Amino acid sequence: MDDRGGEVRIAELTEHVDRVAAAALLAEIWGVPAAESPVPADLMAALSHAGGCVIGAWTPTGELVGVTIGLVGAPNSARVYSYIAGVAATQAGRGLGRLLKLAQRDWSLARGATHLTWTYDPLIRRNAHFNLNRLGGRVTAFVPDYYPPMLDAVNAGDLPDRFVVEWRLADEPGSGPLPEGSAEAPVLLAVGDRNEPVPQASTPAAVVRVQVPADIEALRAGDPGLGRRWRLAARAAFDVLFEAGLRPAGLDGQGHYVFTKEI
Repeated sequence: MDDRGGEVRIAELTEHVDRVAAAALLAEIWGVPAAESPVPADLMAALSHAGGCVIGAWTPTGELVGVTIGLVGAPNSARVYSYIAGVAATQAGRGLGRLLKLAQRDWSLARGATHLTWTYDPLIRRNAHFNLNRLGGRVTAFVPDYYPPMLDAVNAGDLPDRFVVEWRLADEPGSGPLPEGSAEAPVLLAVGDRNEPVPQASTPAAVVRVQVPADIEALRAGDPGLGRRWRLAARAAFDVLFEAGLRPAGLDGQGHYVFTKEI
């Protein structure tokens, strides 16, 4: 059941017709032709056969509206890599993404895994809130240019920097409170009046904040140059903080990452 009470069915994909539908859905979300889907149907079949996690979500009418795919590591690995997840635009805001992630968590726990890991674009504020605040994931690394140059409609022309997230499956989903005093912590990077990145001087502190735009995707679509400035400014701030041993503990209500050495 989603957050609005609508019934959905979540299960592993076992039929080719559903794999084809899932590949088409991912292509639509990433803005590429169906033949260039981020995960084609034949690869989904191979991943399932090899013991990977390929899970879908269906409406009561049988329409596939969500998919998540996880890759299993070396034999006896305790970690599952959550490679991709997508939800149809018609289902936005209904909690389906969280249901899919929880289903992947259950799948992983049933097979003896202790952690799920994945990456996300640190400038996408809603994803930061979802990964850190709603799920309780922990950012373990910042990797500039995590991927080679990407050509899909979501990432084309941008630098594919990513945060690496680790989700400890034994913990209950959800984050703890932000560090004490985080509301007054110095800000290393802020959003200006015209949505521009504003680096700010910051003295060394146990807690530091970095603000990201409310909607970087719309911002860079409307002004690619401004989007690139944000990417480079954020990259510089993250490099400094990770080098100092600080990691994001969560996102506050004003869109600041709250960095601390204690997570």
